[in-house]
Amino acid sequence: MPENDLPRYIGPETRNRNHKMTSEEIKRRFDNETAACYSRRRPAWFMEADEIFAAVPELLAPYLPSGSEFLDLGAGTGNFSRSVMERLPGLRAVLLDFSPNMLSGADEALKGFAGRFRKVEGDFASADLGVGLYSAVISSFAIHHLRSEADYLSLYRRIRAALKPPGAFVCCDVVAGGDDFLTRRNEDEWAAYLKRQGFSDDDVSRLLSNHHREDSPLALGAHLRLLGEAGFSTVDVVWKKANFAVYIGVVGEGRTMDGNGWVRRT
Repeated sequence: MPENDLPRYIGPETRNRNHKMTSEEIKRRFDNETAACYSRRRPAWFMEADEIFAAVPELLAPYLPSGSEFLDLGAGTGNFSRSVMERLPGLRAVLLDFSPNMLSGADEALKGFAGRFRKVEGDFASADLGVGLYSAVISSFAIHHLRSEADYLSLYRRIRAALKPPGAFVCCDVVAGGDDFLTRRNEDEWAAYLKRQGFSDDDVSRLLSNHHREDSPLALGAHLRLLGEAGFSTVDVVWKKANFAVYIGVVGEGRTMDGNGWVRRT
């Protein structure tokens, strides 16, 4: 189906409930979604999508030489992996997601990379990610479904173990503000953006309600602290706008600068 013909994502109706969705409820709702909606190259709800989809491969380039393999957590239809594989040649991807419906959309989204990706059905909240298997791990709008700092730390420790140094974890996700005022201010900026994209007041209300019932984002300071506790040697925030952010955790050394100022993996 052409991208312009896909329904616009506004999330499930959650305004009649006052408690968080369970993991089972989240999985069930993804299994009943139109998977292709999650393969949009420019999701209308996502601020600065073009900028992010271009910046993340640049971050990963030092760690993903041709022939290397990366893991995509909560990969859905493989949209984030596609943005990496289109810009960095010769890569192989492992797509991990708990929704078979979402993974079913990966064959279409990644049709230009047949034979270079594999789909694994599993929940990143508890899955064994292995030891020293990947040059990079990525995630896009997925790990905010975790519910506590302990859950995030457990995941970050398993990501750290799964990376072979030098390696990197790059995450693009929604984040909380540093306090309640900043969280609200960031969400207000997002709401204003959504309205400029043509979402109605009712659509925005529904989207924000779904965000509050389904997601449990942490502040960036907490993410960086937990990555450090998990054993990442370098952590940083590389992009942020309102409640959207990209941050990175690096394992090991092995990067050098070439004459053009680019960092390369040795």
